[in-house]
Amino acid sequence: MYSESNPKGVQIAAASTAIATKLDKIMVFICLALVSWIISWEKNIVNTITPTVTSEFQSNNLSGVLTIVLGVLQAALQPMYSKFADMIGRPITYTVCLVIFVVSFVAMACSHNYNALIGGQVVYAFGYSGIYVLGPILIGDSTSLANRTLVLAFYNFPLIINLFAGSAAAQKMLETVGWRWAFGHISIIAFVASIPIVVTLWVIQRRVFKSGLITQNEQTSEHNQTKGLAYFLRRSAWWMYEIDLLGSLLLIAGLLLLLLPLVLARTWGGWGTVSVIACLATSGATWIIFTIWEWKFTTKPIIPMKRWESFNPLYGTIIMCLVWTINGMMDLQYFLTYLKVTRRVKSNIAVYLERGFNATNVVMAVPIGFAVRGTRRWRPFVWAGACFVVLGTGLMIPARNSHSPDVFIVMSQILLGAGCASMNYPTLVGIQGSVPHRDIAVVIAMFELGIAIAQSIGSAIAGAIWNSVLPGLFHQYVPGQYEYKKITSSIPYALALPQDQYEGVVKAYDAAMHILSIVAVCIGALVFLIALQLKGYSLDRNQHEIGEADMIDETAIEHKEMSKEGREPSLTRTDSPKA
Repeated sequence: MYSESNPKGVQIAAASTAIATKLDKIMVFICLALVSWIISWEKNIVNTITPTVTSEFQSNNLSGVLTIVLGVLQAALQPMYSKFADMIGRPITYTVCLVIFVVSFVAMACSHNYNALIGGQVVYAFGYSGIYVLGPILIGDSTSLANRTLVLAFYNFPLIINLFAGSAAAQKMLETVGWRWAFGHISIIAFVASIPIVVTLWVIQRRVFKSGLITQNEQTSEHNQTKGLAYFLRRSAWWMYEIDLLGSLLLIAGLLLLLLPLVLARTWGGWGTVSVIACLATSGATWIIFTIWEWKFTTKPIIPMKRWESFNPLYGTIIMCLVWTINGMMDLQYFLTYLKVTRRVKSNIAVYLERGFNATNVVMAVPIGFAVRGTRRWRPFVWAGACFVVLGTGLMIPARNSHSPDVFIVMSQILLGAGCASMNYPTLVGIQGSVPHRDIAVVIAMFELGIAIAQSIGSAIAGAIWNSVLPGLFHQYVPGQYEYKKITSSIPYALALPQDQYEGVVKAYDAAMHILSIVAVCIGALVFLIALQLKGYSLDRNQHEIGEADMIDETAIEHKEMSKEGREPSLTRTDSPKA
């Protein structure tokens, strides 16, 4: 059987890996790839239509706030979902997340104001976070370290289909059925596409229970207890303790209090206002309390670093956090608006110019996966990727100018994408091999948490610079009387300005983007320096493989197989315990 000290979900996951056939694993991978395609499809659709939707609600300049809040929420939810999956099982956690994901797009399609749209986006964050983090966890359960980079690359390869088709479809929807159906159709295809993975996971789990590897007593012991108020309170306290609810709430509070003032400082009256100072001071206190709580008090910390031999998980998470901070700062926040205003391009053309990063990141991941598999090394690819990041961000300085050729923008995006592709999955696999198997889900969630925080940090930096320097740049470059809020809130209004004012707006946008590019270069240099601190090892080492506490009782499996064949099981164990 399995060690009773392990959470139920971990036991089920290990048993599922043990009894799953090759066909089962292929089916799981295909179904996960299908869900990956759906996530990619909705991302491309939503990214393309968001400027139009926020512009219609006259809230384009506030989109940074929503991005930060959602990023922080997703960051905090991912480690919680990994713990849920360890506690109650992968199938039920994945199913709940898929249902929430589908419902969120119904809510967004029905929104009639910006507040309703935010509500749908918050629901979406709860569903998306679980789907996003559980995909790599399911892959980590069933693949070796040497093959995992390649499997992860193929898992995300369906994204390439949607990089250009998604934006074209979104633009067509905006011109025909409208943005509501652009949201609404996602709920339909997500529901249909999620059925295969849900059925497959539940069928495998049912076979686990029928196999006897998880005993009937383990499955039903909770149901035999009295369901009184005292039991409910005990169970609630146990759940909060297991998922480190207090630590998660402190994490959310600390991030929000730190990042929101960066975007809203000017709206609140400047950096010296009571609101900004109070938020930053409270954020500092919250981070101190969070650190003390995680270090001294909780026995279920969000990041259990005391069990790890090296700082690879921390360094790996930081460098990818910085890489995705660059992406969030330069691409996700104001880049599409910048392109549509300064170059007068449609939404789909703006997306094509930006997609060089995504396309390269997806396509290059496959040959890199084969290279990692062949060399059994991961650290050299991280170093090479760091060099590409520095080069790509350096080229952004001259490329992000309204007078530069479109191909220059694409080239800088490709170089940055090559850097991310060389670093992303090798780093993820490298940090997984640096910890015991029982912490695989934890480091995956930690890695994804870092990326989610990166999106928020990048959006906060972009929002802070954009909202702080742009008014002064408008005053410097835009002649005559103008309405700043209308120009920054509505793209059609900005494009309809008189020629002299429009040219001033373009100069102001160019100057703001130039500042962002310089910041990106500094962050890229920091990525390279931290990457040098990683400790390498051969992926043949398989340090991550299931430890003694997680291993299947081979005798139990042997007895099951013998019983099926009508043979008498041996009473003597032939295997010896690990030293």
